[in-house]
Amino acid sequence: MKSLATTYPWPWPLLLLLLLPLPPKLQGDYWDFNEYEVDPELRDYLRELESTGPTRPPSRERIVERIIADTERPLGDEEYCNYEMKFKQIHYKLLCYPEHYFLAATVSQLQNACRGKRVPCKNGALFCRRSMSVLDGVRCVLESGEKIAQCTYKSIFTRGYAVITCHWDDDIEEFIPDSVLDILPPE
Repeated sequence: MKSLATTYPWPWPLLLLLLLPLPPKLQGDYWDFNEYEVDPELRDYLRELESTGPTRPPSRERIVERIIADTERPLGDEEYCNYEMKFKQIHYKLLCYPEHYFLAATVSQLQNACRGKRVPCKNGALFCRRSMSVLDGVRCVLESGEKIAQCTYKSIFTRGYAVITCHWDDDIEEFIPDSVLDILPPE
């Protein structure tokens, strides 16, 4: 009587492959060795693109970078959103945001808004506050495009109370504005 191994010899090469060590990329949930040979800023940017969530917590620098409008350009300019969204690189994994707001405000005005009146949220947010003063802003609405290079936005100048979300910062022990969800017309 023949054994199973001598009757069917074809699985032997496959069994021998199991004894080989795995390539470095498959042995863990870490980056390839070549990644450490690139510039650290480029490496961090690539990690952010590959990540599943936000990599940086809210900070004052992030407010200026993503929320506060550029004072050098007029807010009523039709191309304002197209320029700012690309210049400030506002995207999610190179995909266009359907809507974004820029405010002509200072960091302290936005931080004071975290102590403002609580208002209903949209987009699934749970905890929103309204700014204490009327602010000028630009609402950027996606008109066409999917990837960041093809995004075209319609710029809509608005004036009203900004509805923002805030997060607690343990380092400075105060609330930091995270995102602008809407601009409510003044009452």
